[in-house]
Amino acid sequence: MNIILLGPPGAGKGTAAKEICKLYNLFPFYAGDLLRERMSKTDDFAKYIREIINNGALLPNDAINKMVEEFLTSDTNIENIKNNGILFDGYPRTIEQATFLEKLLSDNNQKIDKVLYLYIDDAKIIKRIVARRIDKNTGNIYNLISNPPPPNVKTEDLYQRDDDKEYIIKNRLNIYKKMTEPLIDFYNKRHLVSEVDGSKEVQEMFCDINEILK
Repeated sequence: MNIILLGPPGAGKGTAAKEICKLYNLFPFYAGDLLRERMSKTDDFAKYIREIINNGALLPNDAINKMVEEFLTSDTNIENIKNNGILFDGYPRTIEQATFLEKLLSDNNQKIDKVLYLYIDDAKIIKRIVARRIDKNTGNIYNLISNPPPPNVKTEDLYQRDDDKEYIIKNRLNIYKKMTEPLIDFYNKRHLVSEVDGSKEVQEMFCDINEILK
C-alpha cells in the first residue's frame, strides 16, 4: 500500500504519518527530514536550500524531484517500497511533482493507492504551529498548547524553528493554496482522495484515518 498525505502545514501530517507507518509497517518518506538533512551540509546547494526554506518558499520542482529520485531509486529504498509500501509526507506539493512521482513509481511497477487529505482552517494552523517547540537534546517535538513538554524538560532546551514563525507560516499557507491545493483535484480525478478533519485531537483523527485505510 502506497499512501500520500496532503494538507497545509500544521494539519498534523507528521504525527499521522508516524502512526500510520507504525501500524501498517510502511516505509516512511518525510520530505522535511530529507531537506533538513541536505540543508545541514556546507556546500552551495545546501545554502541555496536554506535560503528558500527559511523564507517559507518551496524548492523548484527540478531540485526536489532530483533529490526524491536519488532517494527512492537507491537499491535499499526501492526494495523497502516493494516489500512494505511507502508513505509520502511533504511530497508531492505541485502538479509537476505529482506527475514526476507517478512516472517514477510506474517505472518500478508501483502506484499510489490512497491520498489522505487533512484539512484545517488557517487560524487554527497558525495558532498550532507558532506554539510548536523542539527539544534540542532529544529532537522531541512539543506544543505549548496541546502537547506541552513534561516537567523534566528545561525551557532553555526548547527552540522554535525559523519556519515556525507567524509571518513565515502565513507565507507558506499562501504558497500552499496556490500550488498544492490543485493536487486535491489531480488525485480526485484518479478517485484516490479521502478527507480527514485535521482539527481533531490526534487519537480521534487517527481513528478516522484507520477506518479509511483498513
